[in-house]
Amino acid sequence: MHTLKVTLLDLSTPAWRLLRVPSAITLSALHAVIQVAMGWENRHLHQWRVGDIVYAPAGEEDWGDHVADEAVAVLGELAGVDSVFRYDYDLGDGWEHLVEVVAVEPYDGSVPPVAVLGGARSAPPEDSGGPSGYEHLLDALEDPDDPEHDELQAWVGDGFDPDFFDPGRVNRQMQALWRT
Repeated sequence: MHTLKVTLLDLSTPAWRLLRVPSAITLSALHAVIQVAMGWENRHLHQWRVGDIVYAPAGEEDWGDHVADEAVAVLGELAGVDSVFRYDYDLGDGWEHLVEVVAVEPYDGSVPPVAVLGGARSAPPEDSGGPSGYEHLLDALEDPDDPEHDELQAWVGDGFDPDFFDPGRVNRQMQALWRT
């Protein structure tokens, strides 16, 4: 089992998740886990940067020949304890996640193989314009006198709280994902 800390970079107060995943998970499956853990909606391209190698979904015409297939890249073969690599999501907005391998331990079957063990903050809403756009969104939401306040509040909805993270809800979603 790998314990990973996934941190969304370039925010004044980062969102992060502590995940438990099987060491035999592929980067393709890990992408699905991170999407659920962070609250992303899987609507954009993504890639991994592990050392000098870029991994991405096979068959994407835009990638070219210099990219390795994430579906055959196994986490345990690429990243041991104390390894660090990157997961990039929504290449237009530029969301970079630092993935740190915190621990690698044998799996004894006593706990679910995929789980969120901790975390902080909500991930930004999809299409919020990357780190600078998200910081602008937060500033506008905090300032009722901002000319964009009402429009942006309507866009994110009343339920959006950048400081909220519910690991129980995410783990229920994670278990549904892992069973499929």
